[in-house]
Amino acid sequence: MSKKGLELLAPAGKWESLETVIEQGADAVYLGGKRFNMRLLRPDFNFSDEQLMDAVSFAHDRGVKVYVTVNNLYFQSEINELADYLAFLEEAGCDGIIVQDLAVPLLLQRLGLKLPLHASVQMGVANAEAARFLDEQGFSRGILSKNLSLDEIRDIHQRTSLELEFFVHGDVCISHTGQCYMSSFFFGESANRGRCRKPCRWKYRFLPSPDRWEGVHYFLAHKDLCLVGYLDRLIEAGVRSFKIEGRMRDPEYAGFLVRCYRRALDALEAGETEVVSEAEKELYSRRIREFTTGSLFSRTGADCIGYSGEREPFFPTSSIEVTPLGRDDYPQFKAPTPGSVPSLSVKVGGLEAFFGVIGRGVDTVIIGGDGFKNSKDNWDEASLLRAIQAGNDKGVSVVLETPRIVTQKDLDGVITLLSIPEMKGLSAVMVHDLGSLRIARELGLTVWAGYGLNLTNGTSVKFLASQGVQRVTASLELKLADLKNMVGKSCLEIELMVQGPLCGMITDYCPIQAVWAEGDDDGCKTACNRAEYCLEDEYQQRFRILNDDRCRTHIFFPLDLCLFGYLPLIKDMGINSIRIEGHYYRLDTLLEVVDIYRDGLRDLAQGRWEGEKGYRRLLRLFAHGLTTNPLVHRLAGLEAD
Repeated sequence: MSKKGLELLAPAGKWESLETVIEQGADAVYLGGKRFNMRLLRPDFNFSDEQLMDAVSFAHDRGVKVYVTVNNLYFQSEINELADYLAFLEEAGCDGIIVQDLAVPLLLQRLGLKLPLHASVQMGVANAEAARFLDEQGFSRGILSKNLSLDEIRDIHQRTSLELEFFVHGDVCISHTGQCYMSSFFFGESANRGRCRKPCRWKYRFLPSPDRWEGVHYFLAHKDLCLVGYLDRLIEAGVRSFKIEGRMRDPEYAGFLVRCYRRALDALEAGETEVVSEAEKELYSRRIREFTTGSLFSRTGADCIGYSGEREPFFPTSSIEVTPLGRDDYPQFKAPTPGSVPSLSVKVGGLEAFFGVIGRGVDTVIIGGDGFKNSKDNWDEASLLRAIQAGNDKGVSVVLETPRIVTQKDLDGVITLLSIPEMKGLSAVMVHDLGSLRIARELGLTVWAGYGLNLTNGTSVKFLASQGVQRVTASLELKLADLKNMVGKSCLEIELMVQGPLCGMITDYCPIQAVWAEGDDDGCKTACNRAEYCLEDEYQQRFRILNDDRCRTHIFFPLDLCLFGYLPLIKDMGINSIRIEGHYYRLDTLLEVVDIYRDGLRDLAQGRWEGEKGYRRLLRLFAHGLTTNPLVHRLAGLEAD
């Protein structure tokens, strides 16, 4: 650790890497065990329990700290073993654990363990309110989102006492961290559980595109981050730990990276700026991909993408052809026992859709938090207040959703919106990040958790219950058995998305602007309104692109989710509410979908189930295709258990 309290944090995937990065000057290392971490695809990497204990002793003897990655999301079936593992890590003497799942802080409390908690980058810590929330829950450090600008980092530092860590070198995901579900939708393999199949590294066509962009390109392949030349700016902004990505890297290369960053940090302390330039040149000479500064000084743009793919490392992954649901895929269930059924929630994108659905047997209307630039029916304050009043008059619950992504620059807008006095008339606010949760709670509003919080077990639900949350949405990445186990251990009502487009990625990068804005004076302001855009893979599967009102890009899986045929199973499982994500649908389509689900629920309540007619109506409505992935995953003909 330097005199200024700065830390150079290095990856170690194997024992040789551990020795090398410590020898080259790392102040701390992060590593994973053979269980419960995000890098389990390579069995020859990571540390056994015995090796982990030896690693802690080896590092401590040399004055180096060890942080252990416990940074997966966990299913209910894993919680007991996870608790035992946490007790082992405290006994091993590690200096902290890096966590994503909200079950972990609650388990530590139950077990009386004192392990320092570091919030993983997977948590998407992107605003000061999220940092303050974590500080209040006993976290000692937050690993900030890679999508933040230098000004945002500085602002977060000034508003919280949480120690800040930031990635300075290595691989970067194109999507906001923790919000990429595309691998799950295709393969049932979750990026949030360290099993990403890297759809961002596939080749695509962009449609429609000008002649200069004809053919396939790596439209989503982010260049590598390299911030060695800006360490002084990060120090000034409040970063105290500088993290190098790459637990799967070759030991020699990991050591090389550490040596360069060690020289740069030491040179800054000594005022020898020319050494920093030398380190930068040395890193560039051995780059894997081209380098970028990411979001540090400007929004992620075309200069951050390696379109040619010529420097892409080999990774054995490619798209697969997904088979849409057909008439023969209708599941057969017996008529259920009459009784209570899940309530029906519908998300809408504007006032016209709101008034269209409130008279059709809907229990809850969710006002979508992200407006879209090509929509004619987005929300403004006046229409929002009309909806709240109309919902109260009709006895329909009205829930306001906050945006899926809230970085520091978005924070004031969320605070201003939720502080409007009439918001007290809402039934709840649905949040997707911990910062919005804290804001809504402090304002005395009822809080529901959205699927952006990635809840996969009953223990994480119990943690949120302790923070005042009253209803949760199940993760979009759960399979049937895992959902059932979660419901069985949940202390709160659970809502499940059953119908709607599946947003697989959210990114600050705009491929529409990259393709169409060249030579166009008003490019990024209008290009997204001129046409409907998509990416197309080698199977001619089309990934729709929509830009929200904050100019973030939402990229959708080719098929819409449809779990209508599984309503009897969902009822018997104990799901409290089902949701139709209708804010992307035309009004006539949305109303027909609502009618189909409402009639299905009514039949179930009366002990009848003849859902095939409704199922076939849905197939006709969505000619581009429907899927049950990933809840009932159809890859290789397997219905996931």
